Amino acid sequence: MGAIGHNHYLFVEDYSLIYDEETGEMIPNENGIKFISMCREQVNSSGKVIAGTDGITIAYNSVIHLDTSVLPIELGKTIIVSNDSEGKDIRIKGSILRFTEGLLHNRLWV
Repeated sequence: MGAIGHNHYLFVEDYSLIYDEETGEMIPNENGIKFISMCREQVNSSGKVIAGTDGITIAYNSVIHLDTSVLPIELGKTIIVSNDSEGKDIRIKGSILRFTEGLLHNRLWV
């Protein structure tokens, strides 16, 4: 499921149609979110900044640590990090500022 310490749930806002395995039909995504992966959110309490894709420095709120199996998520997409598997106990919600793939883990900044 997730790496050791990955005790949060990452969702991306998604209002598209989803496949219903029972009926074989496409139905609207009821809650508007799609589960991506287990993760670990780390708050930027020290006020660090990152370089954006255009080279401009950006102040971010949190960095999210993910398994290397998580595929890149498009910049600007709205994500939700939650304490529960339904996405109701929200820790942070925001737009993706940067996503990097690494050897040991992937990271995204919100």
